[in-house]
Amino acid sequence: MFMKQIMQNYKTGELKIEDVPTPLTRRGGAKIRTRYSLISAGTERATLEISRKNLLGKAKARPDLVKKVMDTTRKIGIKNTFDLVMNKLNASVPLGYSLSGVVLEIADDVSGIRKGDRVACAGAGYANHSEEVFVPRNLMAKIPDSVTDQEAAFTTVGSIALHGVRQAGVHIGDNVGVIGLGLVGQMTVSLLKAHGCRVLGIDLNERSVSLSKEMGAEMAVLRNDSLLEEKMERFTNGIGLDSIIITAGTDSNDPFMLSSQVMRDRGVLVVVGGIRMEIVKSVSSLFYLKEIDIRFSRSYGPGRYDAQYEEKGNDYPPGYVRWTENRNMICFLDLIETGKIDIKPLVTHTFPFSNAMDAYKIIEGEQSEFYVGILLSYEERKKHEPAKIFVNEHEALKGTLSIGMIGAGNFAQANILPFLKGNPDVRLNGICTAKGMTAKSVAEKFRFKYCAGDPLEILDDKDSQLVFIATRHDSHAEYVVRALRKGKHVFVEKPLCVSLPQLEEIIKTVAHLKDTGKLYGLMVGYNRRFAPSSLKLKSFFGGSDAPVTLIYRVNAGYMPPDNWYQDPAQGGRFVGEGCHFVDFAQFITGSVPVSVHAFGIPEKQKTSSLVDNLTVSIQMKNGSLVVIVYNASGAPNMPKERVEVLGMNSSAVLDDFKALTLYRGGKKTVKRFPQDKGYHGEIASYLLHVKTGKGQLISFNSLVVTSLTTFAAVESMKERKRIDLDTFCPDIKLT
Repeated sequence: MFMKQIMQNYKTGELKIEDVPTPLTRRGGAKIRTRYSLISAGTERATLEISRKNLLGKAKARPDLVKKVMDTTRKIGIKNTFDLVMNKLNASVPLGYSLSGVVLEIADDVSGIRKGDRVACAGAGYANHSEEVFVPRNLMAKIPDSVTDQEAAFTTVGSIALHGVRQAGVHIGDNVGVIGLGLVGQMTVSLLKAHGCRVLGIDLNERSVSLSKEMGAEMAVLRNDSLLEEKMERFTNGIGLDSIIITAGTDSNDPFMLSSQVMRDRGVLVVVGGIRMEIVKSVSSLFYLKEIDIRFSRSYGPGRYDAQYEEKGNDYPPGYVRWTENRNMICFLDLIETGKIDIKPLVTHTFPFSNAMDAYKIIEGEQSEFYVGILLSYEERKKHEPAKIFVNEHEALKGTLSIGMIGAGNFAQANILPFLKGNPDVRLNGICTAKGMTAKSVAEKFRFKYCAGDPLEILDDKDSQLVFIATRHDSHAEYVVRALRKGKHVFVEKPLCVSLPQLEEIIKTVAHLKDTGKLYGLMVGYNRRFAPSSLKLKSFFGGSDAPVTLIYRVNAGYMPPDNWYQDPAQGGRFVGEGCHFVDFAQFITGSVPVSVHAFGIPEKQKTSSLVDNLTVSIQMKNGSLVVIVYNASGAPNMPKERVEVLGMNSSAVLDDFKALTLYRGGKKTVKRFPQDKGYHGEIASYLLHVKTGKGQLISFNSLVVTSLTTFAAVESMKERKRIDLDTFCPDIKLT
């Protein structure tokens, strides 16, 4: 199934409505058919302006991202960083983050909503300008019967305004100024009025000033009014404003200049608009005679979306976070339902979705019209639509290995697809991703024949001999089993699976196919063993099976609680990434684990599977000892990985796959490499195996042992004891 969605190329700035696959209904959320979406003019205009700048202009507009690029360059080198940046820039991005719609499909683990419910939805990357969207449960709220779909489409932006009012900590009778009377500013005025405050609105536009009086401002004045300060002093009886909420999006320090003049001592200044931190720092001296509490209200922080609570369809406990985004959404809808706020005056334009480009002409200034709230309306979609969109159907087919791909996030686009596209033996056939827009964008960028909205289109395609799987971890096992049963060669990104039942199902499938002689090549993306430095390290120890000691230190880095990696259903970070280091240990030692003992630093509200500061000790079958130190609390500028191997009167140190230092007989040799973690070598070896049977393929037993070891490590932390693999899961027979 396909739909239409607004897409923008971030490199060129081109904006258009395109046919893309519909999103998949995933765990923790629901698929929504959009009725109205709200154009957030300030945010979207800024996005459009930045995207249409050249590379230097983009860098000046986003110095925060430039810093990240510089940090990445120090870690992985100029060329790799350049490739990552170009890949990001050449991607299509969605616009919009506030809409109303009807629930079409619900994931099995979601409660509190039903098919057919009307809901307000929030979230950049979720509640986009699109005929259908997938939205996590905590970013949607049921619409009361008396609230219209048009009104509900304002919920996300209204919640932002509501959060700013909460940050101000206002009280009944307070004198509060709102600087910037755009969409968020007008909502802020109305909310403050409902809270019992005396509101003064300030803006550069006369129509905006007039509208704010309709929304509840007791006084509203133009910024360039010659009597502005006199009127303000009269409004506050000479005391000064108790609070000021800046909702203007500007690079000017004027809102702060004004605030410093009209705010009372020990007042509260809340910044909601898009004002850069450098401006705030530069004007702090303006308040030298007053003690002002400056607060920022740009994000919700804890409680916006946390997989630990989303797993059960719940929000953060109120005792920990009183007002989350979801509760602010519900509160805003309640205020509309009870008539305490009226946002109908804010609707200045409504366009059919098919005419959305006309709406953007207004906010970009191509058409000179006064606007505040611009809605896009959506018609019912056609019921019968094609299953595929052919992107490069008529391009000459090259290569003998036809590949279908399921999933293509940032990792796959940076570390898998470039090598597939550049291989002369490869023909990129079909692609399906959870977000339809991504599937279309990737198909165009990497020259796939078609994109699809259903993974079964990829699995059932007889033209695809190989299936590459790069989805979220909890879906790996299902797609591996399905693809193998369809007679496909399978390359799956790590991990192979995230639970023992999944592992058992894969083992059963492989055994059955092996017995029938229909088993095709299965590979897991354990790339590090294919790195040039790893091969040198392995060669240095001569391929001997003599025991060694291997210490693998990983500076994994902090990961926020709302990252999908932190969802218990994804297995946790050690199951999801630690498998890399277990596989590497097998490669270097030439042996397999037999026992595991893990110790973790416990964290509140985290299960053992989510602990990401841990040490894992592994006894190998040949007597080798392996210690994996996985840490998420180290300095981010420290290199990520370091390996030390000691044994046979020799030692070696591998530093972040850039330098290999070898010690033997008093002699030290240092070999330096451009950072290469083996992605290219891994894929080249696998494709060679599929084509000729000669490439290296990690044994299936090794793949099983790797997953089993990570599961045992988590169990060891939980039970606080050593785990022997041969008794950990008796149903799995190891060789």
